[in-house]
Amino acid sequence: MRHVVLSLWALFAGLGLLMLGNGLQGTLLGIRASLSGFGTGTTGVVMACYYLGYMLGSVITPPLIRRVGGIRVFAALASLVSFAPLAHALFVNPIAWALLRLLAGACMVGVFIVAESWLNSAATNATRGRLLAVYLLVCQIAMAGGQYLLGFADPRGFELFVLVSALFSIAVVPIALTRRAVMQPGPSARIALPVLVKRIPLCLTGLLLVSLAYGSFYGMGAVYALEIGLERSQIASFMASTIIGSVLLQWPIGMLSDRMDRRRLIVLLCSAVTVVGLLLALVPPSQTGLLYTLMFLFGGLSLPLYGIFVALAGDMLAPEELVAASSKILLVNGLGSAIGPVFVAWLMHGVGTAGYALFIAVVHAAAAMITMRSLMQHRSQVVGHPAHFTAITPQASVVATEMAGRVAGES
Repeated sequence: MRHVVLSLWALFAGLGLLMLGNGLQGTLLGIRASLSGFGTGTTGVVMACYYLGYMLGSVITPPLIRRVGGIRVFAALASLVSFAPLAHALFVNPIAWALLRLLAGACMVGVFIVAESWLNSAATNATRGRLLAVYLLVCQIAMAGGQYLLGFADPRGFELFVLVSALFSIAVVPIALTRRAVMQPGPSARIALPVLVKRIPLCLTGLLLVSLAYGSFYGMGAVYALEIGLERSQIASFMASTIIGSVLLQWPIGMLSDRMDRRRLIVLLCSAVTVVGLLLALVPPSQTGLLYTLMFLFGGLSLPLYGIFVALAGDMLAPEELVAASSKILLVNGLGSAIGPVFVAWLMHGVGTAGYALFIAVVHAAAAMITMRSLMQHRSQVVGHPAHFTAITPQASVVATEMAGRVAGES
């Protein structure tokens, strides 16, 4: 295993730099939009465009890889991603930013597809789950670290945008110079969305609900932190504490989900996050320690729900069907993540900053209720042998979701 990880050092180094820049960019754009006079609703729409681009990129990238190869696609998309932060600094305009966020989302998911295809090609049945865990750990730690780069310069200036662009550009170097071939995604089985909705309605509805919260965090979390009066260093800790919570609690929660009815665990986690959201709405901004603790709990208890719902889908579908269903899972995740920032922006405009925390509470309460209803109607949701939980974040591409499906099928 160690030899395999070391052989992929170029991939992990490039991904780490990309996620370092991406973590900084998401927070920076939210803060700069507010400081530049964008309305809360406008900022929500702008940030939501990233996830629309994410869905678009998932469709157009695989044909490009088959046509010109993974390394060329990676270099081209990374170059476009590097251009985007510079253009953000030059054209501080909501329409321009919305288009740039659309472009960035399409390019970033393309970069992930290439990187994850490479990772998948290097994996075997014995190492796939552990390699996926290393990949997600690198991405999440780098994304958390990117929050603290916010303190290097004033968000009103251009320096941080240049730093993001530089990180994106340097990330291309180790991957572009590698001699290792990147796997080209081949054809996979298809399963229609209406059929999937009938087969796993709880999974898709639950994924849609929790994705609303994920999109609101990544899209509007920094805006919320700024509006409640946090300083730059405090905003960085606010955002990073959520990601760190996910890193530390994902595996223990995942192991627990393999030892009990996942739906019961979902109800417990969603109920706990509902309470966290309500407390977050009541905590005064001056209580920063308590604020960070609540966001740590939000990240640690909510973000693993994505992997649990994917594993629950594995319980209800055959392993080969889960691989085919992964693109629909990504579609639902992208849709929820795109709608989330717009809803939160509307609530924050209507009821104040407390709308952010109340939104988190409401969507998790709804997820808890629909899961409880499923528990009352059906004693078991397992078809054949139960799947196994594999850590996977809402930021992963369709390839990582397919890898999770294969791990479930191989376990």
